[in-house]
Amino acid sequence: MWTLGDLFILILVIAAVGIWVRHDHFRRRALALARRATEKADVQLLDQSVSLRRVGFARDDRGWPLITRRFGFEFSRSGFDRYRGHVDFRGPHLSEVELDLGDPHWRHEKK
Repeated sequence: MWTLGDLFILILVIAAVGIWVRHDHFRRRALALARRATEKADVQLLDQSVSLRRVGFARDDRGWPLITRRFGFEFSRSGFDRYRGHVDFRGPHLSEVELDLGDPHWRHEKK
């Protein structure tokens, strides 16, 4: 027979799997959006990956709480420099895709 402790552990495992699946959905969307943005800007997406940089809470127009997520990525113009970009989500909706084309945060010096 199931004890209360067993049911609690089962609920925690189900919740963890649900959170992981939801996160993976957002990560895949962010990667597709980063690829599209870098192709459009004619730059190279480095490492072919995005990483979760920030998770927070905000309120929508009606005052309801929602989760915000920022996924970061790096890209290069020439292969000798690295620039940063990010994809932001507010709740389930895309908020922003930005490529920071200012000064690179890392540059390989040619010799």
